[in-house]
Amino acid sequence: MSDKDFKALMELAARKLEEAKAMSKKEAIQSLNSAGILTKKGKFTKPYTELEKLVVAK
Repeated sequence: MSDKDFKALMELAARKLEEAKAMSKKEAIQSLNSAGILTKKGKFTKPYTELEKLVVAK
């Protein structure tokens, strides 16, 4: 990977992080659901059940 490619990737990551910070809770759950990480009811899918230990439900 060239320096130019690396810089472009870092800029993309920074933009995506800012988008994620601006998401509402509902948007974040929808995003995780579409990625297959959460079910429609907000529970972690089987491959991600260990993450449930790290998430504090409010």
